[in-house]
Amino acid sequence: MLAPPGEFHDLAAVVREGAHRHGGKPALRFSGRTISYLELDRESDRVASGLAAAGLQRGERLALLLFNGPEFLLLWFGAAKLGVVVVPLNTALKGELLRYELADCEARALVVDARLWTVFAEVKSGLPISPVWVVPAGDPPLSHERDARPWSELPHDAEPPRPEIAPWDPASILYTIGTTGPPKGAVFRLEKCVRTAGEIGARSRLSPESVLFTGLPLFHCNAQEMTTLVALEYGLTAAFDERFHASTYWETAAQFGATHVSLLISMINVLYKQPERPSDHAHQVRTALTAGTTKELWRPFEARFGLEILELYGMTECGCTTLMNPPGAVRVGSVGTPLDFVEAQVVDDHDHPVPVGERGELLVRPRAPYTMFLEYYRKPEKTVEAWRNLWFHTGDYVTRDADGYYYFVDRKKDVIRRRGENLAPYDVESALQQHPAVFESVVVGVPSPLGEEDVKAFVQLRPGATASAKELFVYCSEKLPFFMVPRYIEFLEEIPKTANQKAQRYLLRRRGAGAQVDRESLGLALRPPR
Repeated sequence: MLAPPGEFHDLAAVVREGAHRHGGKPALRFSGRTISYLELDRESDRVASGLAAAGLQRGERLALLLFNGPEFLLLWFGAAKLGVVVVPLNTALKGELLRYELADCEARALVVDARLWTVFAEVKSGLPISPVWVVPAGDPPLSHERDARPWSELPHDAEPPRPEIAPWDPASILYTIGTTGPPKGAVFRLEKCVRTAGEIGARSRLSPESVLFTGLPLFHCNAQEMTTLVALEYGLTAAFDERFHASTYWETAAQFGATHVSLLISMINVLYKQPERPSDHAHQVRTALTAGTTKELWRPFEARFGLEILELYGMTECGCTTLMNPPGAVRVGSVGTPLDFVEAQVVDDHDHPVPVGERGELLVRPRAPYTMFLEYYRKPEKTVEAWRNLWFHTGDYVTRDADGYYYFVDRKKDVIRRRGENLAPYDVESALQQHPAVFESVVVGVPSPLGEEDVKAFVQLRPGATASAKELFVYCSEKLPFFMVPRYIEFLEEIPKTANQKAQRYLLRRRGAGAQVDRESLGLALRPPR
């Protein structure tokens, strides 16, 4: 029988109590390295000592531009022991978006993967970030870079400080998209991190032998909460692949001894479309925590891969699983019921509750202090807007049945969901507007064969200017993260507008294929940074 987690209120306590209770049991597994609970406590102490020796102080921001690896989590927990706020950045960021987030969070220091050094080097001028550590050291050679320090040179000889840490102290800043402006940094308190994970674990069918596996990036709350912290709070093992690989996913899960996995809708669709193989069942996975599974695919996916789906709903600001199917009461097609510390309701455009079964926007708020994000960093007006009428507005349409189960319907706000990433039309449009031939552009989401959406840009050129779709695709790939680069471009003589000169996005979403150009038909397939 699995014991309930302790009464944790901060990340340092999770690590220290884990070392005391579980000792040499594997806590974290990566390809090529396993870290026990004792090692996690000791190594994160060393990191805390090194950060303190480098001058980082409580409340300052440490940015991470790292792929999944031991260094990410050692830094996360080491910083938590010191009271330093971690800012995990999307490894696909580049150019002005990367510069903006580093400047906006007022990063004091940075740890960057050597494979991403060039991306950072292009924007570091004028950013008051020092020191900068590079992982792994010397690959590629960086001896000529005055600001770069090898990770191996992080000092760690001194006893780490042990400041008083409170549950309401900030733990991290996670950036979320802004539909009408630049990205916003959601500030999370320590209590939020540990409380959410504890309740996720209570609904996750865990046993003392459970191994939680993910190929999702640690810079997202999903891998942080649903894999890392659930495992550590319950004394289990968390296993990580550097990225999701559909063709070898089940083999990798089997090698790690995984019993629980986390999947997004695009991953579910890609896995199901793989050729059937013996590895579909040659694993120990029995539970998949998923987001976005269609009702039609739910049971066939379970049958093919020999597991049970636990569907959930979540977003950065309110946690990975604001809603999740409870144990023993799964309803196919439903994202579940609110977690114990969450209050939810479905409302109309004036925030009035709608009848059972009627579509409305999902609003949520915490029943316990500090268990959702409190603010957008340095954006009080955006914070007030998001929390208007004392509820957080998710911007998503749902329905609720008479028994209190919720069902996702659609997105209300202009957000495009692509391969597990939320992106704002604003960011793509801003990049396109910088091209000298572009007069105006409007970006929308269109249905993707893999689920979720693909990005389509409608472009109106300046009078007399010329530009090919291929030219604009390449231009976007140089300016934007790979997941923001449009899949389709269609040129228009004029962007349709309302009487007050707003683009009529709903009309553009209704257009068929028309004269669009598919980037992949031009051989311009994009890949994540490696």
